[in-house]
Amino acid sequence: MKLKKLLVSIAYGLIFLALIAPEATVSANDQPSVSTVFAVVLKRLDTKNASLNEELTLRTITDVILDGVVVIPTGSKVVGHVVEFATKGKESQQSVLAIVIDKAMLENGREIPLQAIIAAVAAPEDGALPSDPTYGMMHSNEPKMVGSGPNGAARSGDLSASSKADSTAAVSTARINGEMRKGLLLNTDSNGAIGFSGLSLTWRLDSAPAVSVFSSKNKEIKLEAGTQVLLRMAPPRQVGN
Repeated sequence: MKLKKLLVSIAYGLIFLALIAPEATVSANDQPSVSTVFAVVLKRLDTKNASLNEELTLRTITDVILDGVVVIPTGSKVVGHVVEFATKGKESQQSVLAIVIDKAMLENGREIPLQAIIAAVAAPEDGALPSDPTYGMMHSNEPKMVGSGPNGAARSGDLSASSKADSTAAVSTARINGEMRKGLLLNTDSNGAIGFSGLSLTWRLDSAPAVSVFSSKNKEIKLEAGTQVLLRMAPPRQVGN
């Protein structure tokens, strides 16, 4: 039993090491593969109003592809939860927000368990609508986008009902991707907190699940809606139908 636990710990350790520093390897054959995805925070999360097990919900803005197959498509939700929080001054020398990533939720209803960390975050640009996921989703559904001409005039009469639906879906997807990615401040090698004053990001990797820990000497930690997130994860597998 002790040997089994040791082997499991070693396996988790290798996975988590790869999540933090995917370029670090013992050998090319020994390195666990790592998947990445960019996402945005959908609803503000902060230490002032946080509660244990409160959900953190993200929306992916890139695909997760495994063996040539899109396992987690753009537009899926990634859900995590708060496992620890503290506000500086309340029996704590710093503010702390610790999060575990749980699963991906696809638009078709499927759920995929994840072993993941928040590798990096970037603060949304002030006043930039493309950084606001709600704006992106609402704007993508505007009827004027269907078959719009060069002057913005709708040409809905030129399309059949099914073609209109297909066109709307295609244009909506392109619009969302274009608007939400053009201001992307992260890349696949990013680590830590970008654009946040005094905020640091570390990880607890001694056992599963991995915990992403934000800490700050400021009184409060805020992850606003539109905050960009880079997730690194063990390659996800779909479960069930």
